[in-house]
Amino acid sequence: MLAVFHKSVAEAPVALRTPDSASPPALKDGFLPQFFASLHPSAVTVNLGSSGAISYSVDKQNPLLPRLFAVVDDIFCLFQGHIENVALLKQQYGLNKTANEVTIVIEAYRTLRDRGPYPADQVVRDLHGKFAFVLYDSSNRTAFVAADADESVPFFWGVDSEGHLVLSDDEETVKKGCGKSFAPFPKGIVICFAY
Repeated sequence: MLAVFHKSVAEAPVALRTPDSASPPALKDGFLPQFFASLHPSAVTVNLGSSGAISYSVDKQNPLLPRLFAVVDDIFCLFQGHIENVALLKQQYGLNKTANEVTIVIEAYRTLRDRGPYPADQVVRDLHGKFAFVLYDSSNRTAFVAADADESVPFFWGVDSEGHLVLSDDEETVKKGCGKSFAPFPKGIVICFAY
């Protein structure tokens, strides 16, 4: 999975930025999504307009940590891994039997957004399992990103030469787009970038 967000949507942490980044801008001419697609021939890329782009592929995935993608009411979510307490969460959020991990994350986000006043980390704390996800709400230009506390899913973030935030489970893709300006995503961290 790959997500690239314009700096107006998700500002990359200062600690990730290095002044000598020689990589080309990740979004210019679709550079990084095209590179991702070259590594994963079955990749699907969704252009988020001026907000960025997301790419997804089931190619070369770990069967124990599957990748899922869903869009509900202009909320896009890339999810990798599994949640152990799916049945409990389906009941908690009033979801039907066909709901899976990615739809649970979308519903948890919608609850956070619409019904608050839950802190973002509390919503993710209710998810028990091995996972990393990137969610983008195009209605209010919000990005919601999290990884489990055990770093069970390889997940990286970086900043390209124009200050765009890059997130991916593929280290090679993040290196290509960010040069030396990347690192593993911090374990157990939940970040909500609101416009």
